Amino acid sequence: MASYKKICWTMADVKCPFYKKDSRQERSISCEGFDRDSTVETRFKNLELREKHMGRYCVARFKLCPIYKSTYDTKYREDGEEA
Repeated sequence: MASYKKICWTMADVKCPFYKKDSRQERSISCEGFDRDSTVETRFKNLELREKHMGRYCVARFKLCPIYKSTYDTKYREDGEEA
């Protein structure tokens, strides 16, 4: 697995289509929600955990992210399509 040690990610780094915004001050990441007109916000205990999550999922393997999987399966996956 790739190791991402960047201190601060920018919106330009993010590959996930469900990403909306993030906040260093709030230590949070906001993503498209499971329902129409909703947003999911994940708050982290500290900035290091937020940056690790962004490096692991938002800018790299977003299809492995639990929020991506739930949103995709709930809103976008076609019947009969494999996950």
